[in-house]
Amino acid sequence: MMEWTIWIGIAAIALTAGFIHSAIGFGFGIAAVTMLPWLIDAKHTQVIVSVASVPVMLIAVWNYRQGAELSNLWRAILGAAIAMPLGFLAFVFVSTDLLVRGTGLVILAMVWMNFRNRAKAKRQDQSGGGSAIIAGGIGGFLAGAVSIAAPPVAAFALSQPWDQRQFKAFLNQFLFVVSVYKCGALIVSGYVTPRVLVDALILAPAAWGGIQLGVLASSKLSAKQFQVFVAVALILAALNYVIRGDQ
Repeated sequence: MMEWTIWIGIAAIALTAGFIHSAIGFGFGIAAVTMLPWLIDAKHTQVIVSVASVPVMLIAVWNYRQGAELSNLWRAILGAAIAMPLGFLAFVFVSTDLLVRGTGLVILAMVWMNFRNRAKAKRQDQSGGGSAIIAGGIGGFLAGAVSIAAPPVAAFALSQPWDQRQFKAFLNQFLFVVSVYKCGALIVSGYVTPRVLVDALILAPAAWGGIQLGVLASSKLSAKQFQVFVAVALILAALNYVIRGDQ
């Protein structure tokens, strides 16, 4: 495949990933890491997605800059800061196929646990519970290992009594901090090459366009529709990882 056709394909995938991310509050990394290996190597995919995530998440944070619940946000960031170095070691030394399938199982378990907690909380007229630091830690580990931090933190946020604005603010602020942390680790470790920067410069602007389209789409969803959309997206992503692995 000619290089220019690969770049067009990267831009199209980035536009799609940005739209998904903005519509449901997360998913840029999930969609990009799932689709880009159709065009480029899986390891290279993870590096360029991590680098491009910094400007992409910055735009998402700006779009959803109000409403985050700061005490849970800081707990989630602390968990990620502790666990990400372990995830980065896994990225370097562990089979990508094993990591991807394991990611899918973790997502399924967290969705089930947090929906159970949410249902219990409704019966007791309390918040959905769950641990922000644990969700952030798992997200940080996965960010280091497979460049996908959102699902466990999204599952936690879904268990809370938050509206769509609060959900997206919390998740995108967490993802921005994690993306900066991961990108710094890649730069220090020598993974960020000129080719990575070129591909990331193609990925990021296309994703920005998708994010703006997603903002418009998500404004038409009711709170209940939004929750169902997020839950379905998490479950489909998890099943995809478990079944396909690093394919």
